Amino acid sequence: MKNNTESHDESAHGTHITSNKEHYSTLAALLLLTVLTVSISVFGANLRSLTVATAMLIATVKVIVVAYYFMHLKFEKKIYTWLVLLVIVLFLSFLILTSIEYLNR
Repeated sequence: MKNNTESHDESAHGTHITSNKEHYSTLAALLLLTVLTVSISVFGANLRSLTVATAMLIATVKVIVVAYYFMHLKFEKKIYTWLVLLVIVLFLSFLILTSIEYLNR
């Protein structure tokens, strides 16, 4: 008789085995992007708007890396990846439209 406390079947979800090399390369990428963000904020302080835009772009790349590896989008169905991309596109479009409206006041 199967134990009812085990509600998750491993074969239904699959096993995600990643190598240490992949974890270390993800760590290295995130650390490199963090160092890049800090160096831009420290040394590029006189480029105010460009500095903020660059920092936001780097933060977006970091979010994608985290979602891809640590939220397991890499192993999920492609529909989930497309849904996350749709949310990103909608967020950016609302952000751009709000900025345009604010600048034209």
